[in-house]
Amino acid sequence: MSLQNFLKKSVIHKILFITLSGAVVFSIASVIVYLIIFSNEQTYQLVEQLIAYAKAHPLNFAMLLGFITFQATLIPIVMTYFLVKTEIINPLNDIADRMEKISVGELDEEMKIDREDEIGNLQESFERMRVSLKVIIDKLESEQL
Repeated sequence: MSLQNFLKKSVIHKILFITLSGAVVFSIASVIVYLIIFSNEQTYQLVEQLIAYAKAHPLNFAMLLGFITFQATLIPIVMTYFLVKTEIINPLNDIADRMEKISVGELDEEMKIDREDEIGNLQESFERMRVSLKVIIDKLESEQL
């Protein structure tokens, strides 16, 4: 299965891909930064000074490390947020809007099905329901005339 097909079939696959991609990019960037930093002799003196600072001020050092860790996790978190918003929340809101229209009798507007994942399955089911309701209502109206 190709990556494109893998990503099309499930929303969770997209979330997994974004999260893993962020982790891989961050890991590669970390290795490059560490190689550049530790290839310099002055860096070892800086590390010794950091260790001395950490021993003298453990709370401050822990807060600094926490802040750095938080900053490093922001990129995958933001990427995941936008992915969930565009791939799950927005399509579900569109379906909810269509449901509201159907609840007041607007059955003529066809729902565009543009996905092959779980949301696409929901769109297909919703469209089948809309068509069935329209057929039933049309039959009832023609029988009353």
